[in-house]
Amino acid sequence: MEKSFNSLSLDDDRKLVIGIDFGTTFTGVAWAETRRADHISVIESWPSHANTQEGISSVKVPTELRYTKGSDGENVEWGFQIPALVDRYQWFKLGLDESNPLVSTKSWGDKTPEKLAEDYLTALYKHIIYSLEQKLGAALIRTIPLEFSLTVPAIWTEAAKDKTLKACQKAGLKVNEAISLVSEPEAAAIYALHGLDPHGLKAGDSLVLCDAGGGTVDLISYTITALTPILQVKEVTTGSGGPCGSTFLNRRFADFLTRKLGREDGWDDEVLQEAMERFDSVTKKQYSPTIDGNQGYVIPVPGLSNNAQLGVRRGKITVTPEEMHFIFEPVILKVIKYVQDQIAACQGTEIRAVLLVGGFGQNSYLKERLRDALKSVEVLQPPNAWTAVVRGAVMMGLSRTKALSTVNVVSRKARKHYGVELHTPFNFDKHDSAKKYWCTRHSQYRVYAMFWFVTKGSTIEEHKAIPIDFHQDFLVSKGKPRMLYIDVLANAEDDESPVHKGPGTKALVTLKANLSDIPQTDLDKTIRRRRDGHDYYDIDGVIEATYSSAETRYVLFCQGKRYDSVSAEYAY
Repeated sequence: MEKSFNSLSLDDDRKLVIGIDFGTTFTGVAWAETRRADHISVIESWPSHANTQEGISSVKVPTELRYTKGSDGENVEWGFQIPALVDRYQWFKLGLDESNPLVSTKSWGDKTPEKLAEDYLTALYKHIIYSLEQKLGAALIRTIPLEFSLTVPAIWTEAAKDKTLKACQKAGLKVNEAISLVSEPEAAAIYALHGLDPHGLKAGDSLVLCDAGGGTVDLISYTITALTPILQVKEVTTGSGGPCGSTFLNRRFADFLTRKLGREDGWDDEVLQEAMERFDSVTKKQYSPTIDGNQGYVIPVPGLSNNAQLGVRRGKITVTPEEMHFIFEPVILKVIKYVQDQIAACQGTEIRAVLLVGGFGQNSYLKERLRDALKSVEVLQPPNAWTAVVRGAVMMGLSRTKALSTVNVVSRKARKHYGVELHTPFNFDKHDSAKKYWCTRHSQYRVYAMFWFVTKGSTIEEHKAIPIDFHQDFLVSKGKPRMLYIDVLANAEDDESPVHKGPGTKALVTLKANLSDIPQTDLDKTIRRRRDGHDYYDIDGVIEATYSSAETRYVLFCQGKRYDSVSAEYAY
C-alpha cells in the first residue's frame, strides 16, 4: 500500500527512511526511499506459524512474544508466528514506562520488559531487512544508508523513551545516523494534516489530534500558520493524555469474565484466551450500543456447561448490552475528558476539528460519543487511521532532508520545566533567605538556584539550541581535573518555574565530560585565586539543549571544546 505525497528526486542524498510504530498491542513498519519520496510503503507480509517469511497479510503485526525450547536452546516466536490459544508475552511495551498503572500489576515472569522489547525488536528488524531485500534487492540494502524513525508515546517519561531507544540499539538496528525518536501523536498529525483537503483549510485554523492506541491516548493541538510552500503548524498548548488505550478495555473485559465464570467447571486460562481473542478481534471493534435490537454479544467459552442464569449455552456466553456498557463506559468517558481538557487548555483558540487516529481511534462508537460530547466541533477519522503514526514517522524522517519536507512543526510547547541547579550570588529580591550560605571561596552569600532551559508551556522552536553558561572550580592543589558532571533536572508538577529545587524537581539525566585531555597549558590560563586564598582551575562551560519531537539532545562545551557524545543516564 502506498501513499503519494511528493515526487522530488534527489540523486546526491540517497537513503532509506524506515518508520517503526512499536505499539502496545500491534506494531507497524513503513519505509520510503529519498529518490522516490512520493511513495510510502507499508510492510504488509509477516511470518506465519508455518515459519514462512510471508504467510500473513496485515498492515500491522501483533506485539507478542513466545519462547520455546529447541535442540539449540531457547527459540523465539513473535507476532503471527505464535499459535492461537497458547501463552504468550503481551503488553510488555507498557513495562518500559514504570509510571503506567498496569505495570505494578503485570508480571513478565523471568523476563524483563527491556529484554522482551529487545527480543521482539530483534525479530522485527530481521524481517524489515528481509522485506526490503525482497523489494529492492540485497545488494542495495547492503550499501544504502538506513535511517530509523521510532515512535514513542508523547506522555512517556524520558527514562521510558531511553529504555526503548536502548532496546532498539541492542536489537542490532544498523544505522548511519542516530535513531530518531518521534512523538506518536505528532507523527499521526503530520500524516493526517497532509491528507486533509487543502481547499478546506486556511491559515489560523486549529485542530486537535487524538491518537487512541492500545496502551495510551495522546493528544496534541495545532494551529496552521502557513499553507504554502508547505503546510506549517505550531502547537497551541502542551500535549496531554494518559494510559487509557484499548488495552484497558481488554483488562476490564478479562476481569469481568473471570468474576462471572471463574468458578464454573471447565474454566481455565485457555477458555479465557479464546474469549479474549474474540473480544479483541471482533467485539471491541464492532461495539455500538446504539444499534437497534441489540440482543447482546456472543463470546466463545468452549467446554463450559449450559447455564441459563449466566447466559452460557453451547459453549458460548451472551454478554448483555448493559454488561458491555459497564466495560466500555469508563474508558470512553476518560478519552472524552482528555479531549475536552485538551480543547479547554487551548484557552480561547477555536478548535475546528478533532482528528481521531490509532487502533482504538477506529472505533465507531468512540467517534459517535465524541461527536455528541463536543457538539460544534467536527470529529474526523482520517483514512489509514491505524497506520497514520508509522506513515507520519516516515514523513518526519524524510523531512530531515529539507527538500522533502511536506509538513513542518515550527514550534512546540514544553511539557515540563527543564534546567540545571547552579550556585549563584544571593539576591534578596529573588532568592529564599533561608537557603543562602556564606561562601568563603567568594567571600559572599551565595545560594543554589534553578536556571531553566525552558519552562512549562513555553514555546520551543524546532532544533534551536538553548544555552546555559556555568563555571566549575577545581582546586589546583588536587591536581589536574579529570571529570565534570552536570545534572539536568525536570519538573512536571509545578505550573510556575520554581526558583529553588523542591520536591517536584527531580534529576533527569547526568551529563559528564572527560577533562583529562585538556592540555596543561590551557588549564594554566584558567587559574584564579579566590577570596579564600586558594588557586582554582576555573573551567568555563556551556550546556546546550535542543528539543525535538520526542527527544532532547544535550551538548556540553568546556573551555570551548565540544563534547558531542556526553554520557546520559536517565533517572526517571
